[in-house]
Amino acid sequence: MYRWGIIGTGGIAKRMMASLSHSQLGKIYALSSLTHANVLKETYPDLVVYDDYMKLLEDTQVDIVYVATQHADHYKWAKEALLHHKHVLCEKPMTLSVEETKELVALSKQEGVFLMEALKTRFIPLVSDIKNIISEGKLGTIKRVETCFAYDTPYNPDKYLFKEGQGGILYDCGSYNIATLLDYISCREIVNFKMEVEWSHHIDAHDKIQVNYNDGTEGYIELALNKNMSRELTIYGDEGTLIADVFYRPTKLIIKSPREKDVVIEKSYIHDDFFTELEEVHHCIEKGLIESPRMTHTDSVMIAQIMEAIHNEFDDKRETCLTLGMISGMAVGLAISECAHINLGLGLSIGMLLGMIAGQQIKR
Repeated sequence: MYRWGIIGTGGIAKRMMASLSHSQLGKIYALSSLTHANVLKETYPDLVVYDDYMKLLEDTQVDIVYVATQHADHYKWAKEALLHHKHVLCEKPMTLSVEETKELVALSKQEGVFLMEALKTRFIPLVSDIKNIISEGKLGTIKRVETCFAYDTPYNPDKYLFKEGQGGILYDCGSYNIATLLDYISCREIVNFKMEVEWSHHIDAHDKIQVNYNDGTEGYIELALNKNMSRELTIYGDEGTLIADVFYRPTKLIIKSPREKDVVIEKSYIHDDFFTELEEVHHCIEKGLIESPRMTHTDSVMIAQIMEAIHNEFDDKRETCLTLGMISGMAVGLAISECAHINLGLGLSIGMLLGMIAGQQIKR
């Protein structure tokens, strides 16, 4: 039985632990927390508990490491785990850059150990049905794929979600949406993105992103951390439409066709929505694989590439906002100088200051 060690013990790690309790192939052996080690020792007296991540990696009894830290630390601790010859399941996003993701993939190959990004959607039973429906042509040619992941959470400056550089809704949940586009719009080249971004506290709080492909197919991603919306997947084909909710862990889908009655398919999880992902890790390691054929290293690199491209577009839009604010401010400054009969230089300075403030507010 494989022994798991967990780095980072927040809410998602606790859900993973509950799921792993159903497995006959793996078990929780060790936990590591920088802040709650004493509490964890009392709560889980049968487990090994460390107050230092490196101590867990140095424990030779640990076979597999689940990295569930804040986003900015995924790369560091996944890399250290691989260098300590541990198999790794790393929470999404695997890293915050394409370069770092490629480095982890190279390390996995170098050390001969398993590495997978925790995209549980790939292993949800009903997702296989969706892929079969598409491959069998039941929707015809796919024209557009839409996904939405939204929730409402209060602002907390101490939470990683609101920290500039690693926070924002795209980093938090966008991997699911991007992976879903890769599932159902494959072998096509992305031409461009069209997007609307709502900023709050210097992070993206509500994103509307259209992905345009070279053959005219469209993908649409909507993400929000400041409002609740239905978390649906909608796939539009020229012969029918498929709707699944919740898109990243669906148990029910509806196929709508203009010529036939609606078809409803339901399929439950095996235990819960984490279990099949964890069993995939066990089965791959048993076979001596360093990646899952259902969630490959290439998949993770492609997700990182698309996410990085979207973030680059974000940055361009923010800089444009600031520039437009300054230009508008200069116009205001000229008007102030003429109307208030003050020095032109002083008027321009006041106007540009107002423009910069306006631009910064848009960026926020």
